[in-house]
Amino acid sequence: MFGHLKRFLGGCVLTSAAGVSMAGPVILGGDDLTDHGSRSAGGANLAGWLYIEKAVSNVLSGVTRTGLFTTDIVALGSAADPTFSVSNAGGAIGSAANVLGKSVLYVDGAAAINQFFTNLALGTVNPGMLWFAGTGANNDLDAAEGTALTANAAAINAFGASGGGIMAHGSGSVAYGWLSALLPGLTDSGSCNSSGATLTPAGQLAFPGLSNNDVNAFAGPCHSSFVGNFGGLTTLALDGGGLSYIIGGGAGTIIQCGQPGQPECPTGELPEPSGLLLTTLAGLALVVQQRRRRSSLTD
Repeated sequence: MFGHLKRFLGGCVLTSAAGVSMAGPVILGGDDLTDHGSRSAGGANLAGWLYIEKAVSNVLSGVTRTGLFTTDIVALGSAADPTFSVSNAGGAIGSAANVLGKSVLYVDGAAAINQFFTNLALGTVNPGMLWFAGTGANNDLDAAEGTALTANAAAINAFGASGGGIMAHGSGSVAYGWLSALLPGLTDSGSCNSSGATLTPAGQLAFPGLSNNDVNAFAGPCHSSFVGNFGGLTTLALDGGGLSYIIGGGAGTIIQCGQPGQPECPTGELPEPSGLLLTTLAGLALVVQQRRRRSSLTD
């Protein structure tokens, strides 16, 4: 029986490993750089908006999700702003996409966000990446939209695991309630100092072309950093005090820890031995045993 179980588990391990390798890139910041940028008269993105342009370009280049894309970017929590107004989240992502030659689907309002995830599950929409408008600017996430995102946390995680890219800004439960739902051990420190902020080696590797000036006070202030259990995420940029101000990773990044095919949670985050592992092994053993019984009856 255990020989059959070993071979079955081996197949699961291979499938899980493939799932990890297929996951898309992720970049999550405790910033409101949507509020601290602009577009020049010549059409160039400046300061915080230049960070958004570069980060979006890197995220899209690492997307492994398959199928015909209906749009490159879905902007969750913003309406379109064709004039690219300053201090406007919709203007920020619109200007970044315009320079990059990418399309954007704007999903504004809690009802629209819920409907988008319904359509995503049905396969009627298939974007390359999800972009979260964050907090701190005009035309960004409100409390109801944050609640809608949190209610769809599992769908966000599944989208990333399928190879879609994810990028987000902001602080607090409105911006990152969905992330806390996936990683209960991760918390928002409410503290950040962009003066002296630097990309880590992992950040430089995951997002080539970004420089320290794209994430430090030259681009704009930050308002929060991340502490606790990062799951499958890693620190991409440190603030001036050494706090994890931007987290995520390049292609192959998984958000939630402790699930099949995803990184283990840090020691102490799950009971030992893992109830999930015991339940899975017991279930697999039962399946194998039932198959053997059926086989013996038909022999």
